[in-house]
Amino acid sequence: MINVHLIRNIFIFFISLAVIYISNEYTNYANLLPTFCAISIIIFTILDYFQNRESYKLKKNVNINLRPFIILLISFVYVLSILVLGFFVSTIIFFILSSYYLGVKNFKHIFFTLIILIPFMYFFFSLFLKTNLPRGFLI
Repeated sequence: MINVHLIRNIFIFFISLAVIYISNEYTNYANLLPTFCAISIIIFTILDYFQNRESYKLKKNVNINLRPFIILLISFVYVLSILVLGFFVSTIIFFILSSYYLGVKNFKHIFFTLIILIPFMYFFFSLFLKTNLPRGFLI
């Protein structure tokens, strides 16, 4: 029987390696955050496998939860849309879609969070770190 969790961990491991490889092309130390996050994900994936390998062997019925894969797909579309729509517009759309999909049905909470999050991100990335965020045809 194919161990679904092992396949998931291998898949996440290789995606993280791809992030590290792609982020090496970034300039002005822009590769530090993606590399750090990818290395952290690799470490936690390895820890997840070793901590849960016994419980994975004991499970007979495998219920495949598609929610993480849907979020991964939404995240992949988000990364691609940053280049087309721009960072802030894509982030707003991604936050609304992912929050709604994950169960936050109160749009007042989503928009209140966005009202706080977007100016904070602008201040942190543009003013404090002085980085150029991707601009699309909207912003």
